[in-house]
Amino acid sequence: MTTLNPVSSNTPASPSASADPTRKKKNQLFVSLRIKLLLTFSTLFIVAFAASYYWFYSYVTNLAMTRITTDLTNIVKAAADGVDAEQLMTLYAEGVPNTAGFTDDPRFTKQINWLDSVHHIDPRAWPYIYVPTDKPQDVIFLVDLWARYEPTKASKFKERYTSTGKMTNGFKEFFLYAEKPYKDNWGTWVSAYAPVRNKEGKIVAAVGVDYQASYIEQVQNDIQTNVGIGAVVLFILLLVMVYLISRALTQPIGRLTSAARQVGEGKYDQNITTLSATNLRDEIVLLAEVFTSMAAKIYQREQALIRKVEELKIEIDETKRQKQVEEIVDSEFFQDLKAKAKAMRRRP
Repeated sequence: MTTLNPVSSNTPASPSASADPTRKKKNQLFVSLRIKLLLTFSTLFIVAFAASYYWFYSYVTNLAMTRITTDLTNIVKAAADGVDAEQLMTLYAEGVPNTAGFTDDPRFTKQINWLDSVHHIDPRAWPYIYVPTDKPQDVIFLVDLWARYEPTKASKFKERYTSTGKMTNGFKEFFLYAEKPYKDNWGTWVSAYAPVRNKEGKIVAAVGVDYQASYIEQVQNDIQTNVGIGAVVLFILLLVMVYLISRALTQPIGRLTSAARQVGEGKYDQNITTLSATNLRDEIVLLAEVFTSMAAKIYQREQALIRKVEELKIEIDETKRQKQVEEIVDSEFFQDLKAKAKAMRRRP
């Protein structure tokens, strides 16, 4: 007769008695893989675009600035070399301002004609001529091309002006004031200065050229507009692409998750063969195959366990029946009946 051992106190508790490992914790925040992919790729794109934009913006701006400073250097040196220094000095010594603040002296006209020819060579250049004074920081304007085009912008004939030091550098050597474009009421400019020498090689004056640098602003604005629009379009395309890719990745995982949940509820007839029905194998295909094999083995083990339990139940029922029979046979009442029956069989 088979007997059953009592259940040990060290026997693990049933799975139903333990906490469900799939149960969500209240303090946990669920973020889907699709959202994580979108956030990750969006962040990477923004960082990469910002770095590329900064490099491209700086590179193009510097390239435009280099082009401007090269042109300005050439034009200011050419303008200084073409000035008639002796004529300029006689104009300075003998010229008389008119009521408009300029002068009717023919030498002034010849000087401004030269500056105008420089302007026609490069319309961005607005040259002027000035001479030093007894004060280191002061200069005196003699000829300003703006007097011909827009007199309200021009410096007057023999107008004294206190320089910040940049213009007076032109009395020593060529000086390029082009760290970055500066603005005033008439536009954006880059300036340069070059000395004017007489026949003896002595510096007697200087030519300054204010060079229109609006080209740089135009380039910068074009970059901001065109690159900005391109960035928005690329960003939208990136989001769409990442969304589609993440969807293709997360849908099989979602199906596997749902199938695993159903298997946990005892529903083993889950059809996920479509996930592995492809010639292009990857980790998801391997996972689907492993999951299918795992579900089949769990089902087989559960069926084997059910059969074992049924066998144990039959053995337990047989043991109880035999025990009950023994209790009846061993009782005094049964023994008394047995003795009476034996006595009755002996009577004639």
